[in-house]
Amino acid sequence: MSKTPVFAWQGRDAQDRPVQGRLQAQEAGLARAQLRRQGVRHIRVQRLWMESPARVRPADLSLMTRQLAALLRAGVPLLQALDMLTRSLNAVTLMEVMQAVRDDVASGSALHQALARHPSHFSGLYTSMVQAGEAAGILDTMVERLAHTLEKNEALRSRVRSALMYPCVVMAVAIAVLVLILVFVVPVFEEVFQSFGADLPWATQMVVALSEGLSSAGPLAALAVLLGFWLWQRPQRAQARIQALRDRWLLKLPLLGPLIGTAVVARWAQTLSALLAAGVPLSEALGPVAQACDHAVYERVTTQLQRQVVQGGRLSEGMARSGRFPDMIVQLCATGEETGAMDSLLARAGGLMETEVDDRVNGLSSLLEPLIIVVLGGLIGGILVAMYLPIFRLGQVF
Repeated sequence: MSKTPVFAWQGRDAQDRPVQGRLQAQEAGLARAQLRRQGVRHIRVQRLWMESPARVRPADLSLMTRQLAALLRAGVPLLQALDMLTRSLNAVTLMEVMQAVRDDVASGSALHQALARHPSHFSGLYTSMVQAGEAAGILDTMVERLAHTLEKNEALRSRVRSALMYPCVVMAVAIAVLVLILVFVVPVFEEVFQSFGADLPWATQMVVALSEGLSSAGPLAALAVLLGFWLWQRPQRAQARIQALRDRWLLKLPLLGPLIGTAVVARWAQTLSALLAAGVPLSEALGPVAQACDHAVYERVTTQLQRQVVQGGRLSEGMARSGRFPDMIVQLCATGEETGAMDSLLARAGGLMETEVDDRVNGLSSLLEPLIIVVLGGLIGGILVAMYLPIFRLGQVF
């Protein structure tokens, strides 16, 4: 919760268009007064007691960048293009951010400087490519190339998410069903078994013990979930530590680890290729690439590579020592350093790794579906058989 109260507001501007957003004020009356000074009418204000950080979806950002590139390509001046873009956006958070960017540009700031004032929404990759386009006088070309890079990176993320979505949903539903059976169904059978007056089979005893343990550990599990949620809402440093542990653990998984690693390296190669093609020096390009990785392990590795390059080392040698990059992309980087064509070679490597990601996704999907069915069928079937074994032995009791 913020020290200064945060209010969500809705109203109409001077052109009678609906506007909305958030602001900080000591009380609702001061918030209304501040909005009236900005020309907002018919104001409705509501305090947000639990404020969640506003986020911009990558899909919305890539779409907005593509629209900006189209406007600049059509010869629309930058300020007018930003004004048209702000009015056409549907995402409230992105509209507020772009309105602030438009105001900064109108006051004389360069576009990359205005974007850099919102680092939580615009990465170093974004601002670096915009800055390169402004410096070279080809902003429309750079924004179009940036939109293409963002779209390719988002497509890679979508393919990996689609591959993981089905097994994760199925496993979550199956675990919930198993917990319900063990917590609510097995105790009913246990009462019936106690009335038999006979020893239970070992399989039934194991299921009953598991049910009792799960029932007694229920409050602790709920406390652990609340603790995890509380940690996730902690400051950025705590979130970074949790994300680093999660990313390091995911890379060690037997099937998902290679898929995630290949997707991250493909995004790494495409991002670095785009920055180098835009004229950004290698030592400066690696900083935005580390942010664009969206993976704690590769972000740390890329930061180390940047320090080595600044000190005069070769990128390919640092990549080989890290052990996080395939030999193919290391060799292509070495060839690019010798020939000066690293941007095109990295783009080709990124394309090859995209194809590899597609093949891995298809193979993983075809493998996981029958594997999940067999595992879940075995678990649920085993519990049911263990529950009915005493009933099958009723003849020995009576």
